[in-house]
Order: sequence, then structure tokens, then C-alpha cells
Amino acid sequence: MSRRMLVLACALALLLTACNEGARPQPSEGAAEIWFAVGVGEDGGPLADGGGAVAPEYRALPDEADPVEERMAALLSGPQSAELRSPFPSGVRLRSWRLEEGVLRLDLSEAYGGLSGVDLTIADYCIVLTLCQVEGVEAVDITVEGETVPYRGRKLMREGDVVLSGGEGEPVTIAASLYFLRRSGGLASESREVLVTENDTLATAVMGALMAGPRDQEELYLPLPEGTELLSAAVEAGVCYVNFSRAFTEGAPQSREEAARLLYAVVDTLCSLDQVEAVHLLVEGESLDRYGGVPTRNPLEKNYEMAGEEKPAATSGS
Repeated sequence: MSRRMLVLACALALLLTACNEGARPQPSEGAAEIWFAVGVGEDGGPLADGGGAVAPEYRALPDEADPVEERMAALLSGPQSAELRSPFPSGVRLRSWRLEEGVLRLDLSEAYGGLSGVDLTIADYCIVLTLCQVEGVEAVDITVEGETVPYRGRKLMREGDVVLSGGEGEPVTIAASLYFLRRSGGLASESREVLVTENDTLATAVMGALMAGPRDQEELYLPLPEGTELLSAAVEAGVCYVNFSRAFTEGAPQSREEAARLLYAVVDTLCSLDQVEAVHLLVEGESLDRYGGVPTRNPLEKNYEMAGEEKPAATSGS
């Protein structure tokens, strides 16, 4: 995928919450927001005001109705406004759902599995923005026929994951988890709002924030070799190819344990992005055999143990 296409894909994903409050129609009392994709006119521009990729319709739902099933039924039935369109392919239906400790687990029919890229992102967030209004729902986990969608890096999606701070062409901020070395051992994360400009991809913006170092320098640090530069970072098919200058290996920490933790600080940070399932390390465009004693010829997945986190268990849609 070209850098231009990556920027476009990121921009569309970041527009998911782009409809500003002033541009929305005012809801009637008690109405629910049902989110749909914005239609595109013959000139290529959005049909709805606000410039966003998605926008809400307001629906009055029966008081006695199940809030999850009624909202999903309204969402899958499609919009009433001619300015909006359904983000879902024909045949998508809700197979099952359950709410567990703030996580709404939805299992959808096979047709949903045909989505990928920006189309999948828009469909996901129409669901998330619609269902996070339900009391008790803090995050949404979407599976297809009981299986995780292979093109999605993050299982749990929240309403506030991506926030647009400006209009088209202006910088945006995203919520990201940056992993640093803990002085007492292992890794620890800092939650950070990362600025993404039109010249960035999500990966380059997040790597720039990571390489700037931690805020808590008493407990955390990043032993990045002096002179290390990020040459590129691009995501293809769920793998982020991160390319460093030669200094990254020439000045690597002498301790194999510290070098391995530095490596996984990069991997775990990039794997916190929705689009990234694994990271492939490059130096001057070439793959490495090992770094810090860790084999790096193949893409690396997040190291939950080093981060002191529990690896999410596979969930079924039953």
C-alpha cells in the first residue's frame, strides 16, 4: 500500500467522530442516536453537513424494548435520510450478544466478514457509536460467526478511541498507549494523546511520540541508541514495517535483557493501534536476524508478559 493510500485510510478512520455538534439535527427528547455512513454526491463530497464520514439519525425507540437489539435492528434496517447510507453489506444480522463487565460482545453473521480496510472501520464505528449509548456499555467486541475479524488489530473498541480535533486537513489527536522500560523491570504504558498531521500516518505519529520519551522519567525510560532515526513506518495487511537508521543496531544496549525490552517497547506500542497485529523490524530497509537475543526475522506480536498484562482470551459469540 502506498503512503498516499495509508494517509487516506487513516484520514477516513479519523473522521469517524467528525460531525460537530452544531451541524447535527437536534434530537427529540428520549431519541436514540443511530449512526450511519455519510453518502457521497456526484462531486465526490459528503451529502450531509459537517464533513464527517459518519453521522447520526435520531430514532424514537420503545421504552420496553431491549436497548441493544432495538438499536441493532434500527442500524441494520438502514437510514431514513437520503444523505446517509448503510455501511453494511446485504445479509448482515445479529446472531447473539452479551454484556460482560462493561464489554458488549456482539456476534454478527458471515456477511460482515466481507468488510475490510476503511469500510470495516466505518462499519465498526457506526456500531460502536450507536451501542456505547446503552447504559453499562463501555466497549464493544465484534466477532463474525464466533471468530475474530482478521483485519482488526484491537478487539475492544470504545467511543473515545479516535477523536477529531479539527476540520479537513487540520491536525487530529488520537489516544495511544506508549510502552517504556520500567526501571524495576518489564514494561509499562503511558496513555497519551498523540497529534497526527496530514503528513503523518498513525504509525509514524505514534513512533514519534514514543521516541520523545516518557513523561514519568523517574520510573520509566527508553534506551534508544543515540542518533537513531525513524526512516519510515507503514502498515500492510496488519503488519507494521518499522524502519530505523543504522544507529538503532550499532548503539544497541549492551544488556541483552534491556535490548529485548527496548524492542518490545516498540512492538507493544505499535500493536496498540487498531490496524497493527504484528511488527516487522527493519534497519536501513533490511530485516535483522536478531535484536537483544530475540529472533526478528519474522513479525513480532505483542509481548503481554513483559508488559505485565493478561493476554485476552478468545471469545465466542454464543
